[in-house]
Amino acid sequence: MIEGAGEADLAMILERQLGRPARGVVDVSVWCPHGAPAVIVTCPYLDTGEPFPTTFYLTCPSAVSSVSREEAGGGVARLRWLAAHDAEVAAVLEGLQAWYGARRRRLAPPGPHCDGGAVLDAGIGGPRDPTSASCLHAYTATVLAAIVSGVELRLAPVKEPGAPASASHTSQSGQGAQVSWVGLLGAAQDLWCQDARCLEGRPRLARRAVIDVGTNSVRLLVADLPLEGSGEHVRVGAPIPVVRHARVTRLGEGLVAGGNLSVDAVARTKAAVAEYVAEARLLGAGRINLVGTSAARGAADGAEVIARLGVEVDISAGVVSGEMEARLALLGATLDVPGDSAVIDVGGGSTELARLDHSGIPRVRSYECGCVRDTERFLRADPPVDHERDALRRYVRGLVAAEASAFMGAETLVAVGGTATTLAALVLGLERYHPDAVHHTMLSREQIEQAIERLASLSPPERAALAVMQPGRADVIVAGAEILLQAMDILGYGLVLVSERDLLDGFLAVTV
Repeated sequence: MIEGAGEADLAMILERQLGRPARGVVDVSVWCPHGAPAVIVTCPYLDTGEPFPTTFYLTCPSAVSSVSREEAGGGVARLRWLAAHDAEVAAVLEGLQAWYGARRRRLAPPGPHCDGGAVLDAGIGGPRDPTSASCLHAYTATVLAAIVSGVELRLAPVKEPGAPASASHTSQSGQGAQVSWVGLLGAAQDLWCQDARCLEGRPRLARRAVIDVGTNSVRLLVADLPLEGSGEHVRVGAPIPVVRHARVTRLGEGLVAGGNLSVDAVARTKAAVAEYVAEARLLGAGRINLVGTSAARGAADGAEVIARLGVEVDISAGVVSGEMEARLALLGATLDVPGDSAVIDVGGGSTELARLDHSGIPRVRSYECGCVRDTERFLRADPPVDHERDALRRYVRGLVAAEASAFMGAETLVAVGGTATTLAALVLGLERYHPDAVHHTMLSREQIEQAIERLASLSPPERAALAVMQPGRADVIVAGAEILLQAMDILGYGLVLVSERDLLDGFLAVTV
């Protein structure tokens, strides 16, 4: 049974959606853009001991109707054909089936079972093999559940700069493969109603998305915004994340001041943006914005590239200044951090510091130092040698020291961005990256210094093989960590609070 507050209301909504009481429900995996349950998780065995073949069950009536139309148009046959004839699709399906099966086994009560455990070997929707798939509803529900669970479903991520083509978590594939679940769902992407009919016509949330195109990575946040009031008096609550993804595309690779972005870097970034936009639309985001930061600011064609990306995927897009980037990071990072806080955001091409002064006015500063920019500028060897690291440290200390007083003495220094979150995951010893575990981890100066020495002692393959190392970050993590540590020293902070909330959350918090 579903536990916690609102259990009776939730059961009533599910009965309204299904036309009957829901059976075997243990959780809600996916919520619709209005705040109603959309995909429920069911136990492989009901309370009676009866086997139940479907783990992820699509409950949203609008989504059910949309998928039914897709089925009527040959969607099941299309999926079967792809599973049988396209090796890359088959590999992705195999990965999804493995995740689904592992989840079923975790949900199963201890045996013995009336069927000897046979239902645990069933595939998505019942059939064991995707080539004999019988229900597109079950596949749609499973895909949505996997996306919001943070499972990497995309085959063959964009090739890392200087690295051979490689496979994702699911399987090996040829160079350039671009298979994604969003694409496989085809016309079933328009899933959600516009009138919150399950909630009696009273929308409770607004689902929005923002994409940050940075120097090192492209990041997506899809989140629900609680809305209060109406018209000019609408108040927006703190974003409630639905999915948060990041992919290294290295837009700023080899960029020199005033130069153009490289063709390959733009192509990698474009592919990631297009996929994230499709995913956000699949999840029902009513508005999607794209924000370009350091690399886009520094390149002669940066604003043009970002604008073109927006036109190609039909979303609003623009480049923000370093000062605005710092303000948004401050707003996002302090949504759930009370008191007087300073924020540091170590990015790929720039590092931002921000803090509210005593009158409530943000003090912000954006520096031209970042993990990609300073790796290319200082750390020519890998593993980096001592004199290169010393030069980087001196440079960062000189930048930050000039205006350090404005950011000193806060109750809390909050660090956001991939450098800080990766360091937190390493210090915690996580076997896989888990945002909830990382969020609000407190790191000491000594822990960061020890992590830097460990990372700097590893070869690039050894660093890349660390369980929580994001693909594409291994070659720049040392520079990013050095920037964070030097800034802490200059500002006089021995501790830093790592936050998953950042510029993306700040942007959505001010966007109705």
